[in-house]
Amino acid sequence: MSGPLILALDLSKTMTGVAFGRPGERPTLLSLPGKDIETAAAMAKLGTWLIEFCRVSKPDWLYYEAALGIIPGEYDPEEKRVKAKGNPQTTITLAKMTGVVEFVAEMKKIRWRTGKVQTVRKTFVGHGYPPNPKKHVKAMCVELGWTPKNTDEADAAALWSWSCIQVAPSQAQIVTPMQHRKVAALMAPAGVFAEGRP
Repeated sequence: MSGPLILALDLSKTMTGVAFGRPGERPTLLSLPGKDIETAAAMAKLGTWLIEFCRVSKPDWLYYEAALGIIPGEYDPEEKRVKAKGNPQTTITLAKMTGVVEFVAEMKKIRWRTGKVQTVRKTFVGHGYPPNPKKHVKAMCVELGWTPKNTDEADAAALWSWSCIQVAPSQAQIVTPMQHRKVAALMAPAGVFAEGRP
């Protein structure tokens, strides 16, 4: 009996990473670029693609990376005002894209959940805050024999892998501590990761 079909999205207006497949199988990876179009057009592109994907493939679960909370600003004593740390427009755009995803999932009656990026990375590469996190995640994908074309696809693949463990742990491929150490050794100078230290 085949397992549930899981779709994972790493949402971004610039480039949304997509990974889908069944636990224990090799995921299919692709990208939905939106860098050179307006935000509304990128949202429409995401929604249209998602509606068609759900119509044809009928995923059982949809996971997307949980949006980061609003990063509080810091007071600048020279300018005598609070200065934002993050880009508010990015936060607003991601919130809009999240709304599109949740709308389509509810409309198509697909169960959906979010995954916190640090939790996903902890499971996938062994550390929630690895050095060069996106390159680290992509290196793990390569170690597993997956072929992401970019770090957005790699992030979606990591989320997909974590989602498989949540939905069907007995069928999911588990990244082992030995694989964590192998990729960490490739990505970081000796001694950065002490044994057993995240």
